[in-house]
Amino acid sequence: MKYTFKNLLFVLLAAAAVTACVPDEDPITYTQADLVRPDALLSIKTPVISFVAGNADYAIEIFSYIPPGDATAKLDVYSVFTDANTGEVSNEVLLTSFPVAPGENNVSGTITYADLKAGLTVGGAPLPDNEVDVAVGSRWNLSVRPVDASGVKTLNPGSIVVAVLSPFAGIYEVIESAYYRIGAGPTIWNGEQRFIGSVDANTFSHDDYWGNFAATGFFVFDLNEDNTITIPDAPEQLFFSGTYMLTCQEDAALFTNVPCAGSNVLIVDGGGPGKHIIKLTYGYFSVTGDENEGAREFYEVLQKVVD
Repeated sequence: MKYTFKNLLFVLLAAAAVTACVPDEDPITYTQADLVRPDALLSIKTPVISFVAGNADYAIEIFSYIPPGDATAKLDVYSVFTDANTGEVSNEVLLTSFPVAPGENNVSGTITYADLKAGLTVGGAPLPDNEVDVAVGSRWNLSVRPVDASGVKTLNPGSIVVAVLSPFAGIYEVIESAYYRIGAGPTIWNGEQRFIGSVDANTFSHDDYWGNFAATGFFVFDLNEDNTITIPDAPEQLFFSGTYMLTCQEDAALFTNVPCAGSNVLIVDGGGPGKHIIKLTYGYFSVTGDENEGAREFYEVLQKVVD
């Protein structure tokens, strides 16, 4: 019995070895072409567009993948406008279309205010002829709809928001700066860029920076009718550090190293057409009861970057 079992085991092992050595009669070679994506894809690369009066045009960028056999032939972009002053919503119009084909499509184009205005009415009236008169805080909601050649929807749509900002909002370059810590300094950060956001027609945000301290806090400031600037002294403004905020209107005597006179002002076209100048003086005071107690003073002169 033991002899029979040993012989059987030998036969099985030999058969397995022979089988392993026999080449596959029907080998499959995979190439990149065989790795086909099964699903369509629509990706909006410019989901938010900042509209600032005076800019010549605005870029739209979209990526789409159309798998073989899918009927999608174009991306129709529809537009609806919402007025910030009244809350009224316009009719919907076809803004533009982009042809697409099976495979990867990197779609891009530009739109102007004339394009965004065309065909829209709010409360029975067209949008203003002059883009400067479009209320800050208004917006266009764009719907990107994949359709077949006859206009029938094929995929779920994507969306783009075109948000109306103040002409004084945008990217600014720091052209003059100073930071003093309890009288020691200055530290400067000339050449860096800051984004000045538009909260509403008269309120702006200094985003993600306190002076040269990045990603630690922001503050808002108000633009007055005479183009002077007021930085509200409010607890929620002090996201960076310190016990309380310092402002020129309330704490001018504590700014001993940076100016209040001539600062906190907007100079329209101060650096040339569209190159607005913003001068800001601000700070905070730390009450620590030791050698670290005292004022921290910031001064920035910003010039808007114009393409």
